[in-house]
Amino acid sequence: MGKHIKRTYEFKQMVVEEILAGKSYSYVSKKYNILDGTIANWKKKYLNGTLAIDNRGRTPEPVEDIDILKKSYALLMEIRNKQAE
Repeated sequence: MGKHIKRTYEFKQMVVEEILAGKSYSYVSKKYNILDGTIANWKKKYLNGTLAIDNRGRTPEPVEDIDILKKSYALLMEIRNKQAE
């Protein structure tokens, strides 16, 4: 299994800009020892403006909030159904 290396936004941007400048995926992949698919993902995120966003390590929503939302939704649906009658 390979090592997981966290790359900086600046590094990813530099790699993507080489692709956008016309260099081939295979050339850039070999130059930086990065899989073609990884570079393609970075390019897609770069073009979407989401390359700098990293959700790893994000804390999940507290269960309490989810329960409150479920109860609120059920109450709203009950009110809606009564109004429809």
